[in-house]
Amino acid sequence: MADVVTFDKLDDAATKKAVGDFIEFYLRWFKKNDLEILAEYKIDWYLADINHYIFENKSFTPEQMKDDLLEQRGKDLKHVISVINPEYYDDGSLKAESWDKWYHEKFEKVPKRD
Repeated sequence: MADVVTFDKLDDAATKKAVGDFIEFYLRWFKKNDLEILAEYKIDWYLADINHYIFENKSFTPEQMKDDLLEQRGKDLKHVISVINPEYYDDGSLKAESWDKWYHEKFEKVPKRD
């Protein structure tokens, strides 16, 4: 079984996988305008820069967007993941299995309004 580590302890290949998985999650939820859970983390400036980049390049194909986000906003994305600080297996896979599952688990913990 793989070791459980933090994002900052991943090797280069695992980091690239982890960031790629986060980009896919982020773009999917960005399009739904449903990333409120991330507001609980102190990453506003980084998300604003990432969102601005996505908006400015909305004509990109999904593959172009993924590749360019990694290249142009990779440091911001890595910072966001470090602050969120999910657990990873040493191969770069989320312990929570997916970012979607992680998001839903966080969402379920939000107190419901009456």
